[in-house]
Amino acid sequence: RELDQNFMKLALSLACKAEGSVSPNPMVGAVVVKSGKVIAKGHHKQAGLPHAEIIALRKAGKKAWGAHLYVNLEPCCHYGKTPPCIESIIAAGIKRVVIGIRDPNQIVNGKGIRYLRKNSIEVVTGVLKRDCERLNESFFKYIRTGRPWVILKSALSLDGKIATWTGDSQWITGPKTRDYVHQLRNSVDAILVGAGTVRADNPRLTVRLKNGDIRNPARVIVAGKKVI
Repeated sequence: RELDQNFMKLALSLACKAEGSVSPNPMVGAVVVKSGKVIAKGHHKQAGLPHAEIIALRKAGKKAWGAHLYVNLEPCCHYGKTPPCIESIIAAGIKRVVIGIRDPNQIVNGKGIRYLRKNSIEVVTGVLKRDCERLNESFFKYIRTGRPWVILKSALSLDGKIATWTGDSQWITGPKTRDYVHQLRNSVDAILVGAGTVRADNPRLTVRLKNGDIRNPARVIVAGKKVI
């Protein structure tokens, strides 16, 4: 349904607000809709803080009774740093839950959906599934494989060089590309370089953006026996 997709797009845009702030949790946005109108919305802001569904339901209050809830990831059904979201969804009187994609974590996977249906709540899944998975691709990879999501950054001149013939480092990329790199840094947990890069360039490895919240990732240096 087009209407479901539109509200899911809103949930995704809300989730994006926390990019770089929620790790190791995924980015999640939630929208409460009644009679075709948005009455409340929320997004998960940081690990350990309330999930998106809880924030949206609290804002909706009694208006949530009989409403529809849109969320890009399957609501949790276990106790972690926060209580399970499904209990609050049921208690709020939500009539219908539209989910973008199942949580890949085996603790949750499908269990939240089954529990909601068991409590007579209509559940629709797979709305904008690809977009929902793409948003949290690093989370999905780690849960499924136990390996981190790695972004390789390499700057080369048109003739395949990374420095001048004397070995001196100069800017190769333009301002727009450098700004994009800092946006990437602001969204990851760590930035890794080799000892040779540190000795040659002494990079700061920090986030330098003009606007928005800045969160510097952990700096990791891969070195052998030589002292940096």
